[in-house]
Amino acid sequence: MAEGGAADLETQRTDVAALLKTALRKGDTWYLVDSRWFKQWKKYVGFDSWDKYQMGDQNVYPGPIDNSGLLKDGDSQSLKEHLIDELDYILLPTEGWNRLVSWYTLMEGQEPIARKVVEQGMFVKHCKVEVYLTELKLCENGNMNNVVTRRFSKADTIDTIEKEIRKIFNIPGEKETRLWNKYMSNTFEPLNKPDSTIQDAGLYQGQVLVIEQKNEDGTWPRGPSTPKSPGASNFSTLPKISPSLSNNYNNMNNRK
Repeated sequence: MAEGGAADLETQRTDVAALLKTALRKGDTWYLVDSRWFKQWKKYVGFDSWDKYQMGDQNVYPGPIDNSGLLKDGDSQSLKEHLIDELDYILLPTEGWNRLVSWYTLMEGQEPIARKVVEQGMFVKHCKVEVYLTELKLCENGNMNNVVTRRFSKADTIDTIEKEIRKIFNIPGEKETRLWNKYMSNTFEPLNKPDSTIQDAGLYQGQVLVIEQKNEDGTWPRGPSTPKSPGASNFSTLPKISPSLSNNYNNMNNRK
């Protein structure tokens, strides 16, 4: 057995090599591993046939997985900008990540950097690990100055976002809510398709989403979100006829 009760080096080598070939499937979770740590691990287990002279040497033992090189200073989940796959990090499927963590643990104070596989392309679909998430600004209709920022996958649904916002602002489960897109021009658009994904809804980086709670009297602070039926809408917006115009109209009819 290798240090720390890990599987022997050959098992580690063959297991990870096989798992690196895993095909991407929509919805699966993959994990980022800092390339510097991974290169050290490869030396230690003799991963590459041409680089085995330090295999098992405690001087190159990689220690706990350390992803600090991928993260912005002081933030346990924000990735540095412009990281490049295989140069700055490698991607491992869930099983591969779990095995590495069981063998080497994760550096204290760090959290796994998990990312979803999403489908991209309008006509020809292809799968890709969504390394950079979409940052959304979330607030309540009654207090839009209190903005909380969260990151979501493009594959996350409007329903997922709404549940997260309810949790952030401690909105009771029985309370009825609506979600709105707020644009710079102070216009609002209802997000009323819970199964739509962030990608489907066209939400972009930095988009402001507002959650609105129904009043106790059954009305909504922002008023109706959907137009009335055409007949009702037209009737409600017809201008009132002034008495003088009405009298003239009646007089004309009486002359016939």
